[in-house]
Amino acid sequence: MSMTAFEVTRSDLPDPDEDALSHSVKVATRVRHAIQASGGVLPFDRYMDMVLYEPGLGYYVSGTRKFGRDGDFITAPEIGGLFGRCLARQCADVLRDVSRGSLLEFGAGSGALAVQVLDELATLNMLPEAYLIVELSPVLRARQKQALEPFMERVPVHWLDAPPETGFRGV
Repeated sequence: MSMTAFEVTRSDLPDPDEDALSHSVKVATRVRHAIQASGGVLPFDRYMDMVLYEPGLGYYVSGTRKFGRDGDFITAPEIGGLFGRCLARQCADVLRDVSRGSLLEFGAGSGALAVQVLDELATLNMLPEAYLIVELSPVLRARQKQALEPFMERVPVHWLDAPPETGFRGV
């Protein structure tokens, strides 16, 4: 029987190293304590907040490499710039119609997509008024700031904890 791209068995996955196993135990222990402290029920949003953003434990704040060939997963912007350039051209069309509004990205990861989009928009002479990033992870914010530093003199980049509630104009 042949496997499709979506069929993965446990034997196809690498064994986690000792650090990863230890970290998993700490996360699971923290979740168990939170469930007990809340009377046996933990709301899903609280669970997700803990496993993704709990200081020192959460997936996106633990400091391990997440993106790229050496990380847990890879996205199109980590492979090359084609996706970012194509997306930038679509953004440019919208920015023309809204008089150069802003761009808003949720969870910008390493910042690779933002760099590619801004680079292409600069080539098209269509830089936005601002680039806004909703990012909760301090670790990823730091990576994004480093990646976006070359653009920050030409485009204000702002990090947000939540989407703007009113007054957003752009993509």
